[in-house]
Amino acid sequence: MSYRPRVGMATLMSLVVIALYFLVTWVMDQREPEPMAWLGRYEQSIWAPLREGELTLAGVDTPLGVGRLWMISVEDEPLLVSRYVLQSDELNWRLQAVIELEPERMDSLIQAQDWKPGMRDQSVSPAVGTALSSQPVERVSLIPSEPVPVKRIVATLGEPDMRMDVSEGNKAWVYGRTGVVVAVSGDQAHSLMFGLRGGR
Repeated sequence: MSYRPRVGMATLMSLVVIALYFLVTWVMDQREPEPMAWLGRYEQSIWAPLREGELTLAGVDTPLGVGRLWMISVEDEPLLVSRYVLQSDELNWRLQAVIELEPERMDSLIQAQDWKPGMRDQSVSPAVGTALSSQPVERVSLIPSEPVPVKRIVATLGEPDMRMDVSEGNKAWVYGRTGVVVAVSGDQAHSLMFGLRGGR
């Protein structure tokens, strides 16, 4: 006789727990999203100098630690990049800084690395980074370990100046005044690129 009431009470408690879970989830969804911390944290050390054309490789290494240098192929053209891991907003982010090199220095690096178009990413000696520490950084990409809801982007950067269709279902959100481009698919952002020319 006592078994049925216990089953009924257990069912009732389960329903209460489920209802509370959905209530908390709904309340969390209604809150205004907070700006992502990396914007303010690195504004003075990375983002502002990049906008002003004053960011160097050493300038990125200082707040983030010395990065790993790579020669990569982009549309069959060589790029020298420095990569970092950034932890922010409960995510791991890959930050990649593209280093600007004079043609002579790039040619020398191509020969030293025996680089050819289409090659896989090649690691570059840290000694090269030391020698090139004063070289300017052309642009910086920030890629989260998992997509970020676009509402977090809006909370961080505001509404974009322009939304451009790139391919079916994919858009580029352009922040011309701050020089940022965000790759968006649906309601998720997949990467951010800082250093858009003419974005000062």
